[in-house]
Amino acid sequence: MKRRFRSPYIYAGITALAVLTVLLLLIYVMFRRSELAAGIGVILKILQPFMIGGLLAYLLAPLCNRYERWLKKIFPKTEFGEKIACGGAVFFSALTALAIFGVLILLIVPATVSSILSLIANVPDYVRDFLSWANERLADYPEVKKYLLNAFDVIYDKFDTWTQSELMPSIDTILSGVGTSINVLVSLVLNMLIGFIISIYLLNSRKIFSRQAKMTLYAFFRPKAADMIFEEVKFADRMFSGFLRGKILDSAIVGMICFIVLTIMKFPDVLLISVIVGVTNIIPFFGPFIGAIPSALIIFVMDPKKCIYFIIFIFILQQFDGNILGPKCMGNNINLSAFWVLFAIILFGKLWGFIGMFLGVPLFAVIYDILKKIIYYRLRKNGKTDMLSAEDKPPSEPPQQVQKTDDATPDAAE
Repeated sequence: MKRRFRSPYIYAGITALAVLTVLLLLIYVMFRRSELAAGIGVILKILQPFMIGGLLAYLLAPLCNRYERWLKKIFPKTEFGEKIACGGAVFFSALTALAIFGVLILLIVPATVSSILSLIANVPDYVRDFLSWANERLADYPEVKKYLLNAFDVIYDKFDTWTQSELMPSIDTILSGVGTSINVLVSLVLNMLIGFIISIYLLNSRKIFSRQAKMTLYAFFRPKAADMIFEEVKFADRMFSGFLRGKILDSAIVGMICFIVLTIMKFPDVLLISVIVGVTNIIPFFGPFIGAIPSALIIFVMDPKKCIYFIIFIFILQQFDGNILGPKCMGNNINLSAFWVLFAIILFGKLWGFIGMFLGVPLFAVIYDILKKIIYYRLRKNGKTDMLSAEDKPPSEPPQQVQKTDDATPDAAE
């Protein structure tokens, strides 16, 4: 039998080489941060259509699986019927995405742009109406009237100074940058079109890619480690899919409720305010307040009395969304306390801006789950299971009534 040659010097040398390599990489990153960031930016720009297509395919995968199940009930259970059901599911999913995108573009965007332009054009009239209202309503409160008008004068003077000193001189620069802006817009539209085509290919090949990824995982890791990684990937999928789709649906419903109620109450610029409230509601915790501030300012300039009604309505809507609508849409699958949700929003918001505030909560939920598993494993290994309370259940443990996995993972439809 051939004897393996084992020497402690070989392992020590390999360890030292690995440590040295990591140190050299860290030194390179520290002193070449700008070049590295520029290189990463170029790579991300090249991969932008694939990222758009991957995100769109990920959002449409449950809908595509559902369409495929419906079509399989119609067509015969043959190889030809399977192909028709798969192709038809991809076709109807793409058609649904185009319909939603078309509604947003044709109905909401033009009306929102029109409201913004109308608001800008009517600012002088709104200012005069506000001053007239202040003089009439605050005639019996001279001190309050004085402070309010002084504050308004300060804001107006600063705005006028900014317009004369910064805005007007920069008009030439803005006009010269129109060509660049058009190029950026055309590039974005082209990337979105390519991304949509890529998403169709990804949806059509989702089972193949899922099987290949699973084969690769079990080829490079031992079965136990591969099972752990696979379970964590499924947990991450539940977190992100539940949060993304649930939050988008929740924000759309909040925007519709805001539009209906404000229309009944005859508020000005209803569609613009509803879009602001709905879009900012995507951000957990801070979203309703972020959207309420500019909306309240717009209403306050037009009709100060209705601004108070709007603030009361937003508070009621936020309570309804946080306690009833949000849990129904997202299923309470983000098992984080309010403190950790706030921590994740601030941390990833500082790192990645709006995207970080949106994706920070499910990402931190996955990191929290991994750390929790490691702590549980170490406690069990050290014989400290008595430190685990009755409510400390194993993390990412699936609930007793789980939704079918073909709504969550692409390969489940196999």
